[in-house]
Amino acid sequence: MTTLEELGLLKMDFLGLRTLTVIEEATELIKKSKGIDLEFDKEMKDQKAYKLWHEGKTVRHISI
Repeated sequence: MTTLEELGLLKMDFLGLRTLTVIEEATELIKKSKGIDLEFDKEMKDQKAYKLWHEGKTVRHISI
């Protein structure tokens, strides 16, 4: 990335944007199909959750 910046080019993270779209669509489908309204801690105030996320422990298997 730094090489691109040195050349005056802009690197854009479209994968991140796509991931956010997938998350948004998933939460809408869950709300419609199961009646569950998911909310995310956007400010990351939950330190235990932030630690798990930071460590990459983001997969949890649940039955719906």
